Amino acid sequence: MTRTPRVLALGLAAAVVLGGGAALLLTSGATGPAFLGPRPTPAPPAVVALAALRGDTVPWDEPLTVTAEHGTLTSVSATGPDGTPIEGVLSTTTWTSVASLVPSSAYTLHVELRNGDGHASTYDKTVSTSRATQLLRARVSPDGGVYGIGQPVVVHFNHAVKGAEARRAVLSRLSVTTTPAVPGAWRWFNSYEVHYRGPAYWAPGTAVSVRADLDGLRLPGTGTWGDDRVATGGMTIGDALVATVDVKAHTMTVRRNGKVVRVADVSTGRDKYPTKGGVHIVLVREEVHLYNSATVGIPTASPDGYYEKLPWSVRISNGGAFVHANPATVRFQGRLNVSHGCVNTSVADARCFYENTHRGDVVDVVNAAIGPVRTDAGMADWNYTWAQWQQGNLGG
Repeated sequence: MTRTPRVLALGLAAAVVLGGGAALLLTSGATGPAFLGPRPTPAPPAVVALAALRGDTVPWDEPLTVTAEHGTLTSVSATGPDGTPIEGVLSTTTWTSVASLVPSSAYTLHVELRNGDGHASTYDKTVSTSRATQLLRARVSPDGGVYGIGQPVVVHFNHAVKGAEARRAVLSRLSVTTTPAVPGAWRWFNSYEVHYRGPAYWAPGTAVSVRADLDGLRLPGTGTWGDDRVATGGMTIGDALVATVDVKAHTMTVRRNGKVVRVADVSTGRDKYPTKGGVHIVLVREEVHLYNSATVGIPTASPDGYYEKLPWSVRISNGGAFVHANPATVRFQGRLNVSHGCVNTSVADARCFYENTHRGDVVDVVNAAIGPVRTDAGMADWNYTWAQWQQGNLGG
């Protein structure tokens, strides 16, 4: 009996998997198996990385940098703490911010990207920048009250501001408003302090307000950033009280709004300790002040030394000059200069002057043997011409 060979019938294609992931395809009617090759491996998902990220914080003094791993960046947008868009440079795998970041501020990122298979994904993140190395803050004076016609606006900083570029940057954040409007200019007293005045003494009744907005300001070339906003009550200018001390005539003539209200006999500095000339302003008023010669370099126990309390003292310089009562020199007042540089008067005249002055009133010393010391706060503001003042001392 002849056997008929069995025929393998396949209604569907069948695959046989071989080692290594290759496959053979068997189909009915085919002369042989078809080779498909390895199965494709899916591309890994795209991942976003932020340079120098520590938790949710990035350095303020480095660019904000976004990098795509296993994929391509298609879009990156970033906004700053006030919602302002942050510019950046985008490549296929990296986006880098262009502008400097602000310390202690929040930045929000929205990133769109695709992986190697073309699958799209998004990434959203809010990060904070680290704190600045140094924070610049301002203290503004005056801050309310009535002041004399010579009182400048003074802004004092907690860190030094050096160089013209840095000083201009700070001045751009300071503003003074006067009613009625008066032109004015800033001049740096030293690296920590800047003063503002007009071309002439303030007019009585002028209202002055001040604002310092340092927030987000970076001092060029440093790690110092502004950190605050200060608005003050400023000051109101009182009567125009000007005391003219004539060293040679031994008198102090006091005028209020141009009218002479008192002429006092005085004794100013002897030849060894001459009273400084020039315009001074009232800095401090004290009913009683302890005068200690050691504070001005004269040993207390020396022949020229002194240590005593005297009444009705009005300071006109940080170098130790006051207008004050001194009963011990009354016999010389009006005819000889015997003091250590102060303006000595009788008790009655000193009390009258004390009770009628404000901080910022003017004491103009004329016919003096030596000039003013413009590095002294009492003489720093009105011993410059207006043209000199406007130069600003930017490079100091």
